[in-house]
Amino acid sequence: MTGPNGKVRDGVILCGVFTVLIASLFTPLSILTIWFLPLPFFLYTAKHSWPSAVPPAAVIGVLTLILLHPLWMIGVVFAAATGMVMGAFYRSSSSSGTDVVLAGLVAGAAVLLLGLAAAQYGFGVLAEFQRLWQEQWDLAAEMVQNSVPDASVPPLPPLAAVLPLFLAVLTVPTVLLSVWAGRKLLIRFGFPDKRLPPFHRWRFPRSFLFYYLVSCVAALLFDAESWAYSFFAGSFMILDILFAVQGLSFLSFLLHRKGMSRGWLWFAVLALFIPPAAFLLLVLGILDVGTRWRERLERKR
Repeated sequence: MTGPNGKVRDGVILCGVFTVLIASLFTPLSILTIWFLPLPFFLYTAKHSWPSAVPPAAVIGVLTLILLHPLWMIGVVFAAATGMVMGAFYRSSSSSGTDVVLAGLVAGAAVLLLGLAAAQYGFGVLAEFQRLWQEQWDLAAEMVQNSVPDASVPPLPPLAAVLPLFLAVLTVPTVLLSVWAGRKLLIRFGFPDKRLPPFHRWRFPRSFLFYYLVSCVAALLFDAESWAYSFFAGSFMILDILFAVQGLSFLSFLLHRKGMSRGWLWFAVLALFIPPAAFLLLVLGILDVGTRWRERLERKR
């Protein structure tokens, strides 16, 4: 049912399910449920369209402001925006599963960055994050020194350097798990199956090379003690990880092309912990993104 009554009914269900998910964050179940916050908005938008999802999102936002701290609005807007964008792309007949995931990643990262900026402006949260970060680091250092008295503990990394990684850790699993669960439910409603391509077919956009170069150059332009340097250095680290994943995808492509078992790929995963091999995997990923190496190999088959 997609008429007015169906939209109202599904909107009430959306509000109820999302309220349960928020409540679960105060329980041990939060380790699981936090990754599925966009799911209700994703399902609703895919069924009805994103304008129809705005009223339920507004109701949830008002209830959040009344019942919880205003900072919780960042989580609500993150879940709503990410879910609605993914749902809108899933609803579109011209989009693929890759489009759905990439749209969710971009929307989620943008909301978290804007939310963090707003929280810093209104509440000065970065100072509190820095304090908590220092406390946890000191606690970990104390545990290491108690276990191994002669062990040296590295200095605390700047908060700005770990923020991009923190945003990635929060956004990527949330988007992937929400799409995975939502896709299974939407198929039951008669929607087409939109999924990510097999791992050996993964190709990150060439624009990643541009971002990689910008992050590298920007990190060189700023002072090592500045927030800008730490932020771009953190972004550079995330792109390093992505290109390493791309290198693994290319190796998977070679294994698939030769008809070999993908179990061999585990040796490459273990190589990530060996610096020279990890560097070669990074270079392989960069070449795979920036060249037509795969296409040439395909033509030689």
